[in-house]
Amino acid sequence: MKDGICVEIVTDGRTITETDIVMFSYFTGDWTYLHTDAEASKVSIFGERVAHGYLTLSISLGLVVRSGAIDVKKFIALISIESVKFLNPVKIGDTLKVAYTITKEDDRGNRVKVTTKARTINQKNQTVMEFKTVHLERTEGEGGKL
Repeated sequence: MKDGICVEIVTDGRTITETDIVMFSYFTGDWTYLHTDAEASKVSIFGERVAHGYLTLSISLGLVVRSGAIDVKKFIALISIESVKFLNPVKIGDTLKVAYTITKEDDRGNRVKVTTKARTINQKNQTVMEFKTVHLERTEGEGGKL
């Protein structure tokens, strides 16, 4: 935000692969047929395998971090992930980007509360997910534990 003007930033893209889905299933233990059974998912409402919602959220958060939205040298803690809405399925081969805005406000003088409002979009410019995060950062020049 600059002089009260909120600017939307769009991240680089990331393509969802079958490996992403298999590894996420492995790590979480979620082997639901919608994600891992090509034949059974053909008769689902999606007609094919789709990415886990939480996989999409995790990749979206990673894209935001990779874009520089979170200053890792000032980062203190994630406070919340809010208002998550899964709006459209994410399929193998979809390329995702995240469009987001950031607002900052002082929190106890030596910290800044950072709110990120985001929407994940696919290669067709369809919004597949919306979410908001809140985290704390140190102010300029602050070091050590808070």
